Amino acid sequence: MSVTPLFIGPDEREALKALRELAQRQPVDMAVLTEALKHPAGKAAHKDQMTSQSVRLPTHFLVTFSIEKGHPIGTCRHMSMSVGKPDRVPNPHAIWMVAEELGFVGGLDQCVHWSELLEGHGTAINVVQPIAQ
Repeated sequence: MSVTPLFIGPDEREALKALRELAQRQPVDMAVLTEALKHPAGKAAHKDQMTSQSVRLPTHFLVTFSIEKGHPIGTCRHMSMSVGKPDRVPNPHAIWMVAEELGFVGGLDQCVHWSELLEGHGTAINVVQPIAQ
């Protein structure tokens, strides 16, 4: 797959800061989410929440961020990052640049990460990291 360059300036940093603050105000309870996803209305509500917790960054990136409570390992940060072009994925450097803006620490190798094929929207890279309590 091809990669796409990422540009982060003051406006993008401000948008990512606002996204981080929004996620902190609206944490996702994983037990509640697991039950909600069993029903179409719950799936729709979760999609709406994640859409509201997303920002677009130049050039063609979409970043979604949430704070998830109730994992067996504790509260986690969860970022999903994709490129809105066919056959494109964010490169590891771009992923980590954005992840740091959202509070991730220690490097990508300190996180769990995987790719996810999005229906009609290419491939997202998901990054999850426990938050030290």
